[in-house]
Formats: sequence, C-alpha cells, structure tokens
Amino acid sequence: MASATTNHYDLIVLGTDFAGLVAAALAARRGKRVLVIPHGAIDGRYRLGRRGFALDTAPLVHLGCPAVRRVFEELGLWTQIRREHRPLDELLHYALPDHRLDAEPNADSWAREVKREWPDDPVAEAWDHRRQWSEATDELLDELLGSDNALVADGFWGRRFLARVSNQLPAADFDELGPLAANHPLRAQARALEPWLQHLVPTQLGKAASLRISRLWERGPNDRSGGAAGLREQLLQRLELKSGEVKPNLRIAEILLKRGRVTGVSLLGKRDRYGCDHMLIATDPRSLLDGPLIPESLPKPLQVSLANIETAAQRYVLHLDIDERGIGPGLEGLVVSVPEGAAASRRDGVGSSYLRVGPGPAEGLRSVSILRVLGPDESTDEVRERILDELETRGVLPFARPWLRLIHSPHDGREACDGAGRRVEVLGADTALRVPMRPLYRLRGGEPSLGVGLLPHSSGIKNLYFASRMTYPGLGLEGEFAAGWAAAGAVAAAGRAGLGRNLFLGRG
Repeated sequence: MASATTNHYDLIVLGTDFAGLVAAALAARRGKRVLVIPHGAIDGRYRLGRRGFALDTAPLVHLGCPAVRRVFEELGLWTQIRREHRPLDELLHYALPDHRLDAEPNADSWAREVKREWPDDPVAEAWDHRRQWSEATDELLDELLGSDNALVADGFWGRRFLARVSNQLPAADFDELGPLAANHPLRAQARALEPWLQHLVPTQLGKAASLRISRLWERGPNDRSGGAAGLREQLLQRLELKSGEVKPNLRIAEILLKRGRVTGVSLLGKRDRYGCDHMLIATDPRSLLDGPLIPESLPKPLQVSLANIETAAQRYVLHLDIDERGIGPGLEGLVVSVPEGAAASRRDGVGSSYLRVGPGPAEGLRSVSILRVLGPDESTDEVRERILDELETRGVLPFARPWLRLIHSPHDGREACDGAGRRVEVLGADTALRVPMRPLYRLRGGEPSLGVGLLPHSSGIKNLYFASRMTYPGLGLEGEFAAGWAAAGAVAAAGRAGLGRNLFLGRG
C-alpha cells in the first residue's frame, strides 16, 4: 500500500536549536501552519525521575540584543523578557593558573580585584583600553545586526554588508589589551568565557564577536530566572497559542524531494507522510546525512560546505548535589576555571570549566552545574573523576567528595551515583544516558565569515533552509535569534504592526 500525505504544513522544523523555535513561533504568529519535530530535548532539559536538569548552563547575556528584542516584540513578550532579565546578584570567581580572582559583578569590584592581584602591572590602563574598544564595537554591531539588511535570509553574507562591516570593525590582529605583556594571565581570563557563550572554537572567533561578548558580560553579566529552558518554554507557549504543533515522538525516515523541492517527510514505523511548503533544519545538518537526508540529493556546493565544518571541541555537562557543609564559605555564584600547564596556552578552550552554584532540591543541599570543554575525540569514561580531582586540587571544591549526594552527566553513559560511587536509587534504574554533547565548530581551511557566520540559510534546494547554532555560531544566542527571524521571513514576511526599524537599535 502506497503512503499518503495525511497532514500538510506551511513549515516543518526539524531540530531543537533556538533558531528553529524562534522561526516556528514567528511563522505561526504570522498565520502559518507549523510543525516542529525536535529529534531531541525541545525544552533544553533532560530528566531523571521527576527532576529536570539543564543542558544549557550559560547565563543569557544576549537577551538585550536587537535581534532578540525584535523577536519578542513581535511575539508580545518583550516587556516580560526585559523585566526578567537582570544582573546576576552573586559572586564571580576566576580560577586562573597561579591566580584567583573573586569579585562582585560590577566594574568597580573587578578593578579593585585585578589591582590587588597585579599591583605593579598596567591592568587598569589595559582594561580601560579594552572597554573603550568593546563599547565602540558593541554599538556598531547593535546597529548592523539590528538592520533589515542583516535580518533577511542570507543578508549577512551579502557583499555590501560584509564590506561595510569589515571596514568599520577592529582588525583581527588588533590588540585590545596592548599595555599588558603577551603572556600576562589576564589575557587568558579576558577570553575565558567564549567557549561557554557562543559556538565557534575561540581561535576562529572574530575580533568583533569577541569584543561583543566581553561587553555583554561587563554590562551585568545579566541572566534570566529559569535560564535557557525557561526561555524555550515561552517560545513553545507562543507557538502552541497560534496553533503550532510540536510532536517529539515522531521519527523521520526520509526527507522527501521532488524536482528540486522538499515535499515533506516520511515517518519511521508509519505508512503516512507529512507534506510541507517549506522546511527548516534547526540542527547540525551533518547529523541527518545518511539518514533522513541523503547526501547525493544535496547540491554539490552544500556537500562541500558541510564537509568543511569540523567539531573542534565538545561541551560536557555534569550535575552535582552536595551537602552545603561540603562547600567552602567563600564559594557561591559562578566559577570560571582556566586550565593550568600546557593547556593554558591553548586558545581552543579545551580544559576550561564553568560552574554555577545554586539552591539544591532539599534543605541543606546545594546544586552545582558544571560545563567542561573536552577535545573532539576525548573519552568521557572518566571525565567525572578528572573534573572533581582538578576542582579539589585547585581549591574550588576541596574535600567535597564525601559530601556529594548526586553525580550525573547526560553524556557519558554512566548511572547517577553519590561521592562514594553508590547508585542513587531514588532517581530510578535507567539513569545511564548518551545525549550528544554540544560542539564548538571550526571551519576547515579558513576563517568563518568575520569569525561569526558559518552556514548560510540557503541550501541550494528551493524551499529548504538552515537556521541553527551553525548559522551565526560566533554570536551565540543572539545569532540564533537573528537566524530564526531571517528564516521566518523566508516563509512568511513580517507584518508592519507599527514595529519600526529604529525601535530596535536602543537598549531601553
């Protein structure tokens, strides 16, 4: 019996990246019938028993950016987002090789701390120099990335746009920390956050994108209660409010093409198929090759582009519950740990760890989320032990092991256990997970466009688009919102609704 089209949509979105959720919510808001097939955790969490654990742990420093604001203005959520986006009210700790910095999240506290650590070095002069350049770059990028020329499908890759940006932004070899010696430890700290807040390996992150991250961080750093998972919930609510659908249990057998166009998808275990006028891939397209997406069906230039994208590093998430007696009195908030020894001189971020300490699931417990940057082929078999040993040696979590009540990662195929290696029975028997880690990308044989753009929206197939972390990876969350807006515009143009262009260039 031949398969038949049982449902037809204006847009089918495959994947879980923010860019796809943004495009789906906007297209639904503009009156289109939209289906999202996630192929992963659409809410940004994984679950053990009744508990949910974040897969994205980074602070949401990009929520005030123009592309993000434009999306939430149209969805009617901007006032709420702006109200909930506020500076972190907690200490920031930096564990550098041979140095430890502990500061409140404000510029004055930071200036006092670095002056205390390096009283004879020109740190104040260097930091002021860097701030001036980051402020100027940030202001220019606000205008450029909020412009209509950038926020259309492949507008970022237009020759005029690229020429304009290249002529106005700092050169790649510009030294924003010039007064400091080339091997000064503060240089490692200045770029330590990049593997956490965006998706390119730092060696390929453009100077302008690097300065933008530093400026967004210095503005707060800001975050939002509920983190990335809560932000996803708001987009999903808007999608479903406008009759958009999310079907997490569907599995795609094949993306169907006819005469150079996508016509829909066939489903594993089902005879029916879903048709569509447009399709958006909101995940790494390489994960679909030799599966739903047949390589031979793709245009040759696209095959070459995908073959030149490499996974340069991977991000491993580890969650801990710890008796509060096992945490030192000075440790709270956020910790950035820069690797020691030979790894400290590398600029790919491998070996860096990012910790967030917060309330635990019960009185007397604290929860700690850790993101560790691993090499592309690094084994996860004993990463838990290596991380805990390192944090103990460096005095971040000294003598914590006896106080650990939960240790778990969604990436290493190991069960949840406590500090003594005993299985945590209350979470159930099936806690060994192999969720793919989220990569840092590298473009083989060259730099991404301005150190920001990696994979254009266009696929070479008329109605198949890309919008994911890979579109503007160097811009992090801001890049995903820009990619989602542009992809939505390829399906359904934005209405006027009084949303003038200049409205989005301010910060108010």
